[in-house]
Amino acid sequence: MFIEKTAFEARVTNNRKNDLCNITGHYQVSGADADCSAGLLCVRKEQLPCAGFTGVLNENAWYMESATSAANAGDVIYACNTYDTQLLAGRHGNAYYVGTETLGLGIPAGREGTFTKIDFSGDRVYRFGVGNANAELGSNKFLTIDGGLLKPAAAAPTANGALYFEVKGTGNFTEGTTASFGYIDVEPHVVVAAVAAGG
Repeated sequence: MFIEKTAFEARVTNNRKNDLCNITGHYQVSGADADCSAGLLCVRKEQLPCAGFTGVLNENAWYMESATSAANAGDVIYACNTYDTQLLAGRHGNAYYVGTETLGLGIPAGREGTFTKIDFSGDRVYRFGVGNANAELGSNKFLTIDGGLLKPAAAAPTANGALYFEVKGTGNFTEGTTASFGYIDVEPHVVVAAVAAGG
């Protein structure tokens, strides 16, 4: 089952080789294949086996699971990026191999897709659909991670190593020639707490 109004785009890049660090992922929930909505925040688990080979693992393909609220600077976070996935499944159960107006389509259960590493250095901007937030944004200017989704917060976390996103803007996607559902532009950060004197 897919979440409505989800999407993901990497916004401003500087055309360096590591700006879009993509891996192949196979999404699962509790070890079972499941649909993966666009923009779902994930962590990688075990490596995927190479198809057609026994005992050989793919070095750039992983099983993926939703990132939890416990994720911190020690975790590598990825977003499901369906912008260039050849087989996508839509909100109404249809699957598409190639097409236009593919905004917000997810990866069907049992299929591999692209997952983009989120850079928490503070100099990247990513665009998510409003469905990637687990509640209305309202006046909140920060977001944390909760069950693969963005959780609105009034203030940034303060615990050392905590991951969060600062809201940089909102608007509506353009899909084809018309306005579509809303988006949230975010800038990822990691908390680096000051060390107390003498400690």
